[in-house]
Amino acid sequence: MGIGLIVYFLIINSFGLAAQSYLSFFNAIIVGVGIFFVIRDVYRNQSQFKYMDGFVAGVTSGFIATLIFTVFMAIYLFEINPELAQELKTQITTAGNGIEFALILFIFLSGFATSIVTPLVILPLYKRSWNTSEVRNKQKPLIQR
Repeated sequence: MGIGLIVYFLIINSFGLAAQSYLSFFNAIIVGVGIFFVIRDVYRNQSQFKYMDGFVAGVTSGFIATLIFTVFMAIYLFEINPELAQELKTQITTAGNGIEFALILFIFLSGFATSIVTPLVILPLYKRSWNTSEVRNKQKPLIQR
């Protein structure tokens, strides 16, 4: 996922669109697809799938991808292409002088938030339903006739 995020950034940067912050929405899609595959692998490799195992695997993989991408962006924005950092600074208003830190913090927090929310959206696809005919037949109705 981290490599996918880096490749996507380099592609949009090659078209001169790196300063278009709305394109970062597709980062969430890249992370979401990666987390989907991680949870699917956990589901397939366990005889008894546990919801928490899928959640932890999804959050962990998303966190690692976010960390890799954040480190790459810090190096890219402040060492390789500081002009892009200056261009992004004009789009963001913050109190104080720590705009460099704010840019990196924004990249990290948006990625980590996606890494927490995405498993919560994906995991219900793998959760076994309790509303089966076998369970319903065993239950006593609330209203007796």
